[in-house]
This record gives sequence, C-alpha cells and structure tokens, in this order.
Amino acid sequence: MKPRKIPRRHTEKVVYVDGPNLFVIALAPSSNGKITESNESIIQTNTYSLEQWEIANCGRKITMPEFFALDASNCMDCPFSANSGTSECYTHKYQQYTGFLSQLRSIKREHLTPFDENKRTRILVLSEGRYIRFGTYGEPSLMDSTLVSQMARVASTWTGYTHQWDKDWAKPFASWFMASVHTESEVDLADEVGFRSFLAKDKDDPVVGVQCPASKEAGYKSTCQKCGLCSGTLGKGKKSVSIDEHY
Repeated sequence: MKPRKIPRRHTEKVVYVDGPNLFVIALAPSSNGKITESNESIIQTNTYSLEQWEIANCGRKITMPEFFALDASNCMDCPFSANSGTSECYTHKYQQYTGFLSQLRSIKREHLTPFDENKRTRILVLSEGRYIRFGTYGEPSLMDSTLVSQMARVASTWTGYTHQWDKDWAKPFASWFMASVHTESEVDLADEVGFRSFLAKDKDDPVVGVQCPASKEAGYKSTCQKCGLCSGTLGKGKKSVSIDEHY
C-alpha cells in the first residue's frame, strides 16, 4: 500500500531519544525567505540535549543563557556553542530561542522514546519530495548515518553543515553535509578528509569556490531550497561555498 500523499502545507514532527540527546524531525511551513520563498512545508532537523528539554519544561521562567549553556552534548565543541565557544551562533537569538522552547514544550515525557522502524518509516514518508534542512539547530552528524542517507535519497533537495568534519566518526557525513569552516586553511584540511566546505569568512576576504547565491552579498539571487549547493559530495556542486560571517 502506498503511503497517503502529504499536503504541501502540513505540520508534523517525529521525536526520538538517543543517548543524552533529543532529535526532532519536523515538517512545517518556513517563513524564512532565505531558506524558501514559497512558505511551503519543509523538513528541518533539530538536535537538543535532554537537559534542554528538562529546563524548557521545568515550570519556571528561564533565560536564554541558561538554555544554551546546556548544549554540550548536542552542539559539542562548535566554536559558536555556549558550552565551549563564543555563544555567537545565529540560532542564539530571541525569536529562534522562543521557537525552540515552544517545540520542546509540545513534547510530553511519554514521547521521549528511542528510534524505531515505525519512526523511520514516518520520517521517510514526510521527507518524500521535500527540501530537508539538516541541522537547523544542533549537530546533525549525531543522527544515524543510514537515516540521513535514506532521507536525502527521497528528498527533492537538502542542505547540511557540520563542525565535526575533522573527527573520524563524522567522515561518513561528507556525503551529505558540508564542513563548516572559517579559514582558507580549514577548507584545505577539510578537502583532505573528503569534505566540501562552507566557508563563513570575513567580508573583506576573497571568495573561495563560489559565493552563496542565497546570501545578502549575492543579492539573495536564490534560496537554500532552490540552490541546494550545500549538500556534500553526493549533492549538487563540486566546489566550496563562501558566505560573509553573519550572527
């Protein structure tokens, strides 16, 4: 039996727990004009720590610094994380923060269950023919690589980025994700281990590879959904992609 056709504008999420982290694969309309101009439903993956779920549901008023300080297991050693970096991640803004809290507060304790084949099937049904934004929040290479492969295979386009590109365990994700780098020398190092790069550079530094078509400096000529260049070695494009730093 074929799965029922999912309407183009639809909201649904699949939630599972793996170790210290909570994974949310959500299908919902996006109003971010850089990501998609049509406001249709897209797949976005968020990786939270279970500590973040706990504090979001603790019943008292919490602050942004409290919430993001609990990102050691889901953001790891990202240079823009709160636990070990500068806390300058573009997600560390009030609008994104309130969205994360809303999503986490919609997840009841009984939903905190492990990944299983029923969840895999539902994720793939939701992903069919969609644009997938891996790593809207949190480190996407913490997801199961087989699941990522299957999602990308059924998607129309996808994008993904990882700061863990220099770790041996993250090497399989070069197929789908870009190495998130910040210097030309890191572009070279990422290339040596099989990753294409997404370079967030100083605005005065030269472009390496191609300039992001969805960036302000490129005049927003495209959207991430239409472009799809940031899709690892199995996706579109062969060169690195550059963008001016943005916080």
